[in-house]
Formats: sequence, C-alpha cells, structure tokens
Amino acid sequence: MPLYEFFCSECNKKHEELCSSATAYMKCPVCGNEAKKVMSLFRTGGSSSGSGTASSNCGG
Repeated sequence: MPLYEFFCSECNKKHEELCSSATAYMKCPVCGNEAKKVMSLFRTGGSSSGSGTASSNCGG
C-alpha cells in the first residue's frame, strides 16, 4: 500500500498513513476529527546547485 499525507483543518496537523488510493479521509490521530488526503510534496537530494526550487527543464 502507498503512503499518503492527510491534513486536519481542525488542528492544522499533517500525518501520513498507509492506505489505498480510494481513501479520501482518515481520522486525525491528534484530535480525532476528519483529515483530508492532500497532495504530497517531497524533495529529493541531488548534486545540482540552486535555491531548491523545481526546474521546468528536464534536460537530456
């Protein structure tokens, strides 16, 4: 199962859960309210220099 991020608008906390892609909501482990699945943003390390912003040029 993939790892998804969920955000609780009640307590403003994010948490991760292993669940199916069909799951849109989970119970918040902090406050118990409904947390909504959100887009997961991640960054990988690399050897390129820069400010850490994504590049629109794939190179080749």
